[in-house]
Amino acid sequence: MLKQLVNVPLRLVDRLLPNVQSMEFPQTNMLLNMYSRMTHAYELECKQGTFGSRPDGNFERFLRVACKVLARVSEEDRYYRAWVGLTFLLAHEEVEHLTLSPKELKALCREQWLFNVDFLSDRYVAANKEEFVEMALCDYLGNLADLKEEDWS
Repeated sequence: MLKQLVNVPLRLVDRLLPNVQSMEFPQTNMLLNMYSRMTHAYELECKQGTFGSRPDGNFERFLRVACKVLARVSEEDRYYRAWVGLTFLLAHEEVEHLTLSPKELKALCREQWLFNVDFLSDRYVAANKEEFVEMALCDYLGNLADLKEEDWS
């Protein structure tokens, strides 16, 4: 129900707001770059059939509207722009300081991605913590975001 409550007005907002191009401030350009990479990963997800033969476009629209709104507000208001910048800094710090035990990382992988890595030793998970944090947070989506178009076209 919450998804429907969000999806319906986003259709209208997406049509009303113009697309956003490169902006003046670094916070806004960082935001545009991040959303571009997320959209790129989404497009690859669609190409591999994750959402069936034809995705409904709701998540893509959600990304596009979020980008349009945040970029416009960031570009036009220095206070909001500062908060966008703070969001990037805090997100970076949060990932760097994420303190999850190997058992917690394995549980997150199992819960989020429905695959079981419990057979791996805690020592192995601890030694490769960065990879397991990425796996727990977004799994292969990080790889998709980094793929160049020439790699898949």
